[in-house]
Amino acid sequence: MAITHDPGPAGPSGEGESLVVFICLTFLVAVAHVFRHRIKRALGMDEENEDNLDDAKVVKIESGDGKTDGEGENAQDSDAIELDQLDELDRKAQEAWTQPEPYNPSPEWRLKFIQYASCGTVQGNVDSPQDGSPAFKFFYFLSGVNWMKVFVFFSVWFLIWLFLECLGLMGTGFKLLGGKDSAKLFDVVDNPISGLMIGILSTVLVQSSSTTTSIIIGLVGADEMSVSTAIPMVMGANIGTSVTNTLVAMGHFANKDELRRGFAGATVHDCFNLLSVSVLLPLQWASDFLGEMSYEMAKGATSCDEDSGDDCEKTEFLKPYLKPYYDGVAKYDKKIATYVSQGYCDGQCQDSPSKEEKKALTDLVCKKGDTDLKCDPIEEYKGSWKDDDIFKKKRMPAYIRFDAAAEKLADATYLFDCPLADKDACEALPAFWNRTDNVLESAVGAALAAKDGQVFKVCEEMKYGLCDKPLLKGGIMLTDWDLDDDSAGALATFLSITGICVVLYLLVQSLNILIKGQAARFLRKAVSLNGYLSMLIGVFVTIMVQSSSITTSVLTPLVAVGLVSIEEMFPLTLGANIGTTVTGILAATVVTSNPVEAWQVALCHLFFNLFGIAIWYPIPVMRRVPLNMAKYLGSFTGKYTWFPLAYVGVVFFVIPGIVYGIAVAATS
Repeated sequence: MAITHDPGPAGPSGEGESLVVFICLTFLVAVAHVFRHRIKRALGMDEENEDNLDDAKVVKIESGDGKTDGEGENAQDSDAIELDQLDELDRKAQEAWTQPEPYNPSPEWRLKFIQYASCGTVQGNVDSPQDGSPAFKFFYFLSGVNWMKVFVFFSVWFLIWLFLECLGLMGTGFKLLGGKDSAKLFDVVDNPISGLMIGILSTVLVQSSSTTTSIIIGLVGADEMSVSTAIPMVMGANIGTSVTNTLVAMGHFANKDELRRGFAGATVHDCFNLLSVSVLLPLQWASDFLGEMSYEMAKGATSCDEDSGDDCEKTEFLKPYLKPYYDGVAKYDKKIATYVSQGYCDGQCQDSPSKEEKKALTDLVCKKGDTDLKCDPIEEYKGSWKDDDIFKKKRMPAYIRFDAAAEKLADATYLFDCPLADKDACEALPAFWNRTDNVLESAVGAALAAKDGQVFKVCEEMKYGLCDKPLLKGGIMLTDWDLDDDSAGALATFLSITGICVVLYLLVQSLNILIKGQAARFLRKAVSLNGYLSMLIGVFVTIMVQSSSITTSVLTPLVAVGLVSIEEMFPLTLGANIGTTVTGILAATVVTSNPVEAWQVALCHLFFNLFGIAIWYPIPVMRRVPLNMAKYLGSFTGKYTWFPLAYVGVVFFVIPGIVYGIAVAATS
């Protein structure tokens, strides 16, 4: 029996309210922890000076300001030596995690625990528990359990869940702020470079490569975009998705060394993607090898047919249990962005005209006599509007008008709206085509000869305003707070980013308690066994959460605090890159139209990452290239705290934005 999610009753017990409350409570806990010493002083409790001294020691050990271990001024002159010194600092940070922390409660504590836990019913001597009753031995055992670690263990799982929810809410916020604008970006893709940059920019705007890839697959499936055009955009989406964990790394701004390590761990994802694109994009541009290879693999694909009993719902794993909560805060209507990206803002015809009718209409609006004008007189026309050189049914105009002959005008003008001032008269306009006899109406021939401005109705049922609807279609921000798209997007983004920073802070503090000593040694051994095994782990985790951003964003804090090295995170990141392509493959298995093209895009995404891994991972010398790039970026972050913001702004906004502006200017 399938397990279905029960959203529960609407109102105060709903998921949206719960998530907002959890974020706010977590924020209060974090504030209380930050100011815990002042709170203790205010309550008259003893200050734990030893904790402050320990914190100071950690800062002193991890900071690069001292000159221990040969860190003299001469060493700072060489970048290579500086990287070696930073590696040594990171190694010490890792060793600090593996130092055992024995837990040995005092006899007084054990005695009090036994008395309280048994309500005073169990008695015995804590100095010789072997002489006590079975009940006393049981409670004595319980008194030796580190209950703080037990509490923190469950708290960490809660914080990870809240972290995933905040990432989902952040994605929704960015989509609400930039969903329509990001969808419009696809209108000006005319070469691989602009496709690459627009893939980056659109993914950054919606904070989800899955959303961008879904739009691309939708455009390809609807014949609005060719596979060869879509491939560079998928590469761009691969780069753009890495901005999420880069932003997560910036949550460690309070500690320079954590920021340096976290930023290096996050940007190794960027470096790998950028290096892979720099090699594979020129090859793809010159040969279309990904398109040719994927076509040979996908040419036998068939569409999903619900009428035949096929299950055409995309398979999802953890998302059905995460999505109700952040959707309960703000739910995003991706259909609106699809309408924008496919160019249906002016209207979409709902009729089912015959092939003969579409052919006659195409000749009238795209030709002048026998001269083919290639549909240039039609405003915002794109080649994707046609199939086999005739208009698709959804691209049929609402009206046509036979204007006076002009050099740049076709025989008839393509119109979405009725040009008559009297809108009631529009309903009485004659039809362009006799659908009963499937022939051109006789009056059309006379109007074509006269060209006196006569108007004919083409599409009987035209849908308007498809892009005017708000992107926010549910959640408490709509139902309870009555916010518009921009307000809801800004609030969701602020709430989620605040939540991410707070959760990161509490996760680091919790890990300091939980994963020190034996647990840290076990984790270190697990991630250092074999790089290819780590890749498989990254693939599995990403398939489960269906987002490489989530996988890498969870790993980034572990690198920041020194528990996992950047060398150990790299294969996990590569596995996440492969795992995220499974989302597209799962989507391709349930498409109901143009399955070959959908499979091509999904397979191109997969093989782009596989070829990138084959280039940059197996050979140690090649592997050092992205690793050293990321470490240099991290070292800059350690020196200049403004560098992360500058890096994100330039790589993910300025460069793609400039290229997009040039592309718009070139197509205007």
